[in-house]
Amino acid sequence: MKSRTGLRFAVTSAVSTLLLMSPLAHAQDAGAPFTIGIILEARPDVEPWSAAWHDAAEKLKSQDPTIKVLESYDAYDPARAEPVARQMLDSGANILALTTFVLSDVAKTVAADYPEVPMAVASFGVSLDPNLSSFTASYLEMGYSNCWLLTKLSKDGRIGVVGAQQAPFETEQMEGCKLGAAAANPASEIVLVNTNSFTDTQANREQVKGLLDKGITEINLLSGTEDALGGLRLCETSKANCVTWGGDARKWAPESTVTTVVLDWSVILSDQIAQARAGKPEVKVYNLTYGNGGLKVPDFDDTSVVTPELQKEFAAMIADLASEKIKLPESKAHPGLR
Repeated sequence: MKSRTGLRFAVTSAVSTLLLMSPLAHAQDAGAPFTIGIILEARPDVEPWSAAWHDAAEKLKSQDPTIKVLESYDAYDPARAEPVARQMLDSGANILALTTFVLSDVAKTVAADYPEVPMAVASFGVSLDPNLSSFTASYLEMGYSNCWLLTKLSKDGRIGVVGAQQAPFETEQMEGCKLGAAAANPASEIVLVNTNSFTDTQANREQVKGLLDKGITEINLLSGTEDALGGLRLCETSKANCVTWGGDARKWAPESTVTTVVLDWSVILSDQIAQARAGKPEVKVYNLTYGNGGLKVPDFDDTSVVTPELQKEFAAMIADLASEKIKLPESKAHPGLR
């Protein structure tokens, strides 16, 4: 998706060197210190996708004081990421999440050398016995719910979508977007533009401006990556109604973000923690959906645009996605999953 040159390694909670260097046990008591290792795509303050991982880990820390977190970001180059992954594991990480698909080969190599540590990688179809799982999310559900709401808000039935490089997760969201928009208004129209970059905030801003100049004020920032921040900031100053996915976008655009499909990766991290505590790694394919609680939407406390009546309609639509009452086509990005 994108290249990186910098590398940073951060411990996100105070923890002693002696604790981090203690040997890894095959099973742990529930109250024993526990370390989560996460290799992020980018700093969580500049990317919704990475923010979702950071927020999930912080959520677990707040619930369990025994949990510590090691985070690395700007480790997008596999050659640079592998030493960081090994450093985390040698420093006592009890589980490891590699949150970008470009690290699939790194994940398989490292998992083979640390078979007792549950690990997961952002990919589909990548796994390794006995300990490497893969994870993804329902891009169809994301696209459906975001574009349903935007279309309901649109006065003329038009909504804009700003993509990046037409990656599989983007094209699948677009399929869901088309279905959601049509369900909200059969006469709806979607205007799709692309930045051709996952990192260029200015390109995203310019594409959003182009949509605004056409009178389109309901906009879906489809990538969920760094470029989306440029669009979010313009949404905020222009009073547009915008959506995205990953971490809660209200941290960047509190007034113009009408909703975010929040990826709650704690669903996966909690299961990996349980495996490590029991000393029994498993290989799984994780898929975040509304039905399993991995996809969530925040409240509407910070926006007056979504009326109470529309909030009820939106909640009912989300419930129908969760129960699978709303039928979606088979996923092309991850066949066999929602």
